[in-house]
Amino acid sequence: MTVFIPADWQDTINCHAARRHNNHRFDTNHRVLTSDYWVKGLTGEVGFALEYGLAPDLEDRPSGDGGVDFQVGDLKIDVKTSNNIGLGLLVPVIWDKAEEERREKTALVLVEYKSRDTVSIVGWIRDQDARTHRADVVTGRGPLNHIVPLRGLAPLDLLHAEIQEAKRSLV
Repeated sequence: MTVFIPADWQDTINCHAARRHNNHRFDTNHRVLTSDYWVKGLTGEVGFALEYGLAPDLEDRPSGDGGVDFQVGDLKIDVKTSNNIGLGLLVPVIWDKAEEERREKTALVLVEYKSRDTVSIVGWIRDQDARTHRADVVTGRGPLNHIVPLRGLAPLDLLHAEIQEAKRSLV
């Protein structure tokens, strides 16, 4: 599903990405893999938000977002944006049991970054299911990752239904 990012949102993304870059440039807890890491990540999050009628989280979070970009009721969503989705969805291996339990029910969404004004929402998988896929080191992609092939991602209509159900539970 292709989503076009309006110019005013592109400006907002650039502003917040620059601020996040400045806030985290010396932080060893963030794995910044490319110079436009924050722009691409925020573009994916904003594209997802625009498509599903959610508010993007533009707050400064010095400790990060904890792997939750959106929360609708009990449904947590973590958007993973990449401009190279050929390998599938890469999910960092978690070595901490508490972190693993916290993320157990999080939906991971793969978004392909195409350009400043275009992303494609590809598919999704539950975090706990992603962690059943093999783990390997992908050169240039940081540490050990679980690799979820594209065919292992669920259709977006199922996620949309879960988001709608979570929204109804709030009323």
